[in-house]
Amino acid sequence: MAGAQSRVVEFLNTYPFKVEPDTVIPCKDAASAEEEPPVSPLVSDLGEPSSSGASSDEPMVAVAFAAMAVMNKSVANKAVLNKNKNKNKNKNKNKVSGALSGLASAHLVPAFELRRLHQQPSRNAFSAAKRFCWEVLDILPPPGPDYTRLETTVMLSMQRRDRERARRLPDIEKEATTSVAEFTRALYIEDIDGFPQTEGLFQSILMACEYVGLLYKDKFSRQRPNQFEPLLRPLLAVPSHAAYPSNHSFQCFSIAFAFATILPEHPVTDELARIAQKVAENREWAGLHYPSDTQAGRELARRFAPYLHDAFGAVFQAVHDEWT
Repeated sequence: MAGAQSRVVEFLNTYPFKVEPDTVIPCKDAASAEEEPPVSPLVSDLGEPSSSGASSDEPMVAVAFAAMAVMNKSVANKAVLNKNKNKNKNKNKNKVSGALSGLASAHLVPAFELRRLHQQPSRNAFSAAKRFCWEVLDILPPPGPDYTRLETTVMLSMQRRDRERARRLPDIEKEATTSVAEFTRALYIEDIDGFPQTEGLFQSILMACEYVGLLYKDKFSRQRPNQFEPLLRPLLAVPSHAAYPSNHSFQCFSIAFAFATILPEHPVTDELARIAQKVAENREWAGLHYPSDTQAGRELARRFAPYLHDAFGAVFQAVHDEWT
């Protein structure tokens, strides 16, 4: 096989070819158009002319056709590859355009509202640190080791309730990443058009509160329950940041409080608060948070609510208009 390929290569190096879009044509220089083609070593390898009087060019012509077949196959393969490449390029282009259109409709980080949040002046004008007042809300610090020991005792008793833990496990796994699905489902607007402002506000609250909650977690630096009590076996991977306050509690109660502020007469407001409590308590059953983490998250949401309203005031009004 290698010898045949070398012969084809040698022939192609000896005789020029013109490559058209769909075929390969042998051609000659104008100066040598009337001359006989030189005898190639390749021709002698193919044998002498037959005694029947056939032309000595026949072996060369046979090789030429073989070479042309190889080249035509190569060109055809290249055409198929280019066709596939263009098809993939168009497919990728469609993917990118689809992603961009999805990105345009997705709810991005609420940068404008976060900037407004940071532009709110501190109430204490004489503060040397010039801290923003929402960063120093009056949140009680986490309880001391004696109370924490009592909390871990409660959590160990929860851990022994295998049946209840198993019942909650699907929700615990689903709520590992906080989403607005629980709240939009309760409002009967999940997967339907007509309420983009409501869903967008909920998404923005999740993002803004995650940012604010991490500041308070860093401030208090409370150990996770399984770090304090090694007998606790969490159902999920333990996050690397601190425990207090619970960000799930803070985020979910912030959504509930925000909707209750916008539409206090809506009958689902109490249900949204119940959902927030359920999500927060599931984090306790998962072994990731103390009960006091949940309470601190709710308290932080209550105290942060006015600042959230100031930063997202225009969106609050848009949600109100969407429902009225």
